[in-house]
Amino acid sequence: MATSTEYRSLAAALRELHRTLVERARRDYERERFVVLSPGELLQLLTADAAFEWLRPLSELMVDIDAIEDLSPSSMAEMAVPVRGAVSRFISAPAEAQVAGAFAQRYWPYVQDDPHVAMAHAGVKKALQSWPAAGAADDGEWLHHRHLIAEAMRQRRR
Repeated sequence: MATSTEYRSLAAALRELHRTLVERARRDYERERFVVLSPGELLQLLTADAAFEWLRPLSELMVDIDAIEDLSPSSMAEMAVPVRGAVSRFISAPAEAQVAGAFAQRYWPYVQDDPHVAMAHAGVKKALQSWPAAGAADDGEWLHHRHLIAEAMRQRRR
């Protein structure tokens, strides 16, 4: 069972991971294009540019997790396995037979090459340690977890 403290801990770890990934992606973007981005330009690129599209699924998951924190304790507990499964999918290396998605193609080189990203990755893993185990991290299971989270968010808005 995941408590609100565990949700807050996971949300904070994901925000740190996201921040380090955005900073690394920003540096790469600026270096490749010989530009210096203002905060407003970076925000525009994060939301609309194809170069940053790989980060959007993580951003969406973070928004969903923040919203789950507002649910009742029983609903939060019910969502613990899908949340862990969805987060685990992002921070787990793809199996050898699995084709790496856009996120994994950018993420894993960053984890290996950038100590800040590696530390943030470890922070997310640590935040997940006390969460209930999720099922296999295959595409079907991940989609099922994302569907459960999205459905809980739809129910919340009603």
